[in-house]
Amino acid sequence: MFGKKTAEKLDTAAGKLHRAGKKVGGERGGRVGDAVATAVLGGLRSRCDVDCTHKGGCEH
Repeated sequence: MFGKKTAEKLDTAAGKLHRAGKKVGGERGGRVGDAVATAVLGGLRSRCDVDCTHKGGCEH
């Protein structure tokens, strides 16, 4: 449904939530940021046609 640009923006937003949580609460805050990103953005991200937005190819 959604394309690469949408997937990249959602991945960027998830990364920012992780970094913000880590900045405030250390590693535990980073995990909380990941959980929030998954809950809030996960549904939209699962509708994207792109599996990975890692620049330079997928290494995951």
